[in-house]
Amino acid sequence: MSIRTVVAASLLVLPLSLASCGTVNSVSTRSEQASDQVSDTQVQVHDLLMQIFLRCKSLRMYHSEPSGLMEAQIDVENSGFNDRSFGWRVVWLDQRGNRIASKTNIWNATSVPAGGSVTLTSLAPTLTATDMSFEIRRSNN
Repeated sequence: MSIRTVVAASLLVLPLSLASCGTVNSVSTRSEQASDQVSDTQVQVHDLLMQIFLRCKSLRMYHSEPSGLMEAQIDVENSGFNDRSFGWRVVWLDQRGNRIASKTNIWNATSVPAGGSVTLTSLAPTLTATDMSFEIRRSNN
């Protein structure tokens, strides 16, 4: 094989390999923030998720109907080209910031496909819950 053939072959392979490095685009139909969006906390959750190469699209907290219990909804997006797995849990807090003991304070395993998103939800265990702590950890997968 001549040097000219090797150079020509490498010039053909280069554009093909660069073509696979495109970006992932997403669109939202929501034109303004929801009234129950928690923007300041969303930034903190986003920073936390960035450590494992994910991002927080939105974080909402609201009183669910008809129970009146607080509910958290966290939309997580993976704009990368690899699936990402992680563990997460929500620990609910009372008005003074104390943890509320609950059997639901367990670690949940979640996987976000490449270019995809998931919605994490958690329902407060009691009516005394007014805030929550979102915790994540890396998965070995």
